[in-house]
Amino acid sequence: MQLPSEIEARYVLPALRALVAKKLVLEKGFTQEKAARAVGVTQAAISNYIRGVRGFRIYWENNPIVLRHVDKIVELIMSKSDPREIIREFNQMLRELRKAGVLCRLHKNVEPFIDINECSVCFE
Repeated sequence: MQLPSEIEARYVLPALRALVAKKLVLEKGFTQEKAARAVGVTQAAISNYIRGVRGFRIYWENNPIVLRHVDKIVELIMSKSDPREIIREFNQMLRELRKAGVLCRLHKNVEPFIDINECSVCFE
C-alpha cells in the first residue's frame, strides 16, 4: 500500500521537475548544471529528464493546472526569486492537482484496489 505522499514523491514530482527542467534547458538556455541547481536535482537527473528516461511516467503536457504552474515556476527561477516562492508554487500545484482528483486517478492506476469514489484521504 502506497500513501498519497509516496505517489507524489515517486511519480508526480519527478514528472513536474522534468517539465520545469526541460523548459529551462530547451527554451531558456540554461545549462544542465544550472537547471539542476535551480530544480534541486543532479545534472545526471536533468540529462535523464531531457532524454525522457526519467520523470515521464506521467505525461502532464496537456494539463492546464500543470502548464500554468510550470510556467510560473520557470518565471520565478528566471527572475531569481526567493526559493520559498518556488516551493510555494510547486506546493500550490500539488494542492490543485489533489483537489481536481488528478492524483486520485493516478493512485488508482498504481493501487487498483483503491476506490477513488469512496476515498477522501487527500481532502481531509
